[in-house]
Amino acid sequence: MPVVTGEGGLPKVVLSSGGASAELYLHGATLTSWKVDGEELLFVSPKAVFAPPKAIRGGVPVCFPQFAMLGPLQAQHGFARNMVWQVAEEGPASCRLVLESSEATLAQWPHPFRLEMAVSLHAGGALQQELTVVNTGDQAMEFTAALHTYFTVSDVANASVVGLKGLHFVDNTSGSTSSDAADAVAFPGEVDRTYIGAPAAIKLRDSGRNSVLLLHKRGFADAVVWNPAEAKAASMGDLGAEHWRGFVCVEAAQARSGAVTLAAGQSWSAGVEYEYDHLEES
Repeated sequence: MPVVTGEGGLPKVVLSSGGASAELYLHGATLTSWKVDGEELLFVSPKAVFAPPKAIRGGVPVCFPQFAMLGPLQAQHGFARNMVWQVAEEGPASCRLVLESSEATLAQWPHPFRLEMAVSLHAGGALQQELTVVNTGDQAMEFTAALHTYFTVSDVANASVVGLKGLHFVDNTSGSTSSDAADAVAFPGEVDRTYIGAPAAIKLRDSGRNSVLLLHKRGFADAVVWNPAEAKAASMGDLGAEHWRGFVCVEAAQARSGAVTLAAGQSWSAGVEYEYDHLEES
């Protein structure tokens, strides 16, 4: 598909396949829409700012070269989500965007690199994302990364995340470490957890829609589960107290398990496939 004009006059790529569609902004390589049979599955805040260098609040921002503050940068989640990427390849149901190091990135992080974000739609509406990092410099580099996926839910009270029972996690609100004894992660208040060594398959259930989202991750060691709850959401100008109940973040991440180290010339890839079903078999 050709590049078209989106919110704030920013360019975006629109993909379609069968009854599914997706939209990907060049700003931040941020996926902002994934629809299956007309149903929107990603959350973008109604208060999101579509004006670089501000990151888009929602969809799937790319966190690189650090997740949260797990790295040397002053900026939360690094800079990849704040920069304009270039289209390298595009087709009706797939595209590949590229971001290369520049004076602006080297001023923040002194490593030459090339990032690639590949997005594709598949049979049944499944969506795939793959992040590739190439060290184009002559020295080793370390980084953490994540795909910070915001899923829309009927209400956070109806949402639960399944597949993380028994795993150790870091509670990012306190820095403490614990293990999860519950069958599912619920959201009675603020939840901000990084699950270490998370399994490949994770489910997000929504009893309000009688639906399940399945995440199949590859290459990312960890999983992050997040909802800010009302007080923190109210402090975020591009979210607000009125919108926090409409989403849950379930993120594929390379974070607390340790940074990736790439020697000169090496590359690293990791990805996620998302699938959606209205009814989950028991």
